Amino acid sequence: MTNTTLETGLFPLTTPRLSMRPMIKADWPLFHRLHTDNAVIEQCFDPMSLDHIEARFKQRLTPWSPDAKHWLCLVIVETATQTPIGITGFLLEQDIAEVGYLLLPPYHGCGYGTESLLAVTDFAIHHGGARTINATVTAGNLASARVLEKVGFHLSRIEPDAFSIGGICYDDWIYTYTDA
Repeated sequence: MTNTTLETGLFPLTTPRLSMRPMIKADWPLFHRLHTDNAVIEQCFDPMSLDHIEARFKQRLTPWSPDAKHWLCLVIVETATQTPIGITGFLLEQDIAEVGYLLLPPYHGCGYGTESLLAVTDFAIHHGGARTINATVTAGNLASARVLEKVGFHLSRIEPDAFSIGGICYDDWIYTYTDA
């Protein structure tokens, strides 16, 4: 693997119903909505200031390579309609990746989280150099926990009172996937 970006040749990642491509400036409305819609963020994080959301967006526009110190952020597009429906990606540190995803509410429960996570997990292992992939779920977010389990992640540890949302402390459920 070279230190060049992976923009060409490997993207978009495709599944039977989705394609995933690097985020571009035109994806700002999607990114903003995913970070401000209460139905999306209520089990993930507190509302953020517009400046904070903009800073996250700008950072995720940076071209990615396996030695990058920032997230690979991919837009999830429903193939049949060409509609952007969410984002996914991972942060790679040495051979350990942290994966995440956010989907717009109309696409919850459609299997798109599982489908996109399978593709991103495969990519992280075969093109990113990850040997282990972690995902953090706020305690009580059973839908995300089920998605991870369907992909082959297992609950590896619980970090008590690790994260606060709306002034309430929640445990973090840490799920792990290891390439066997």
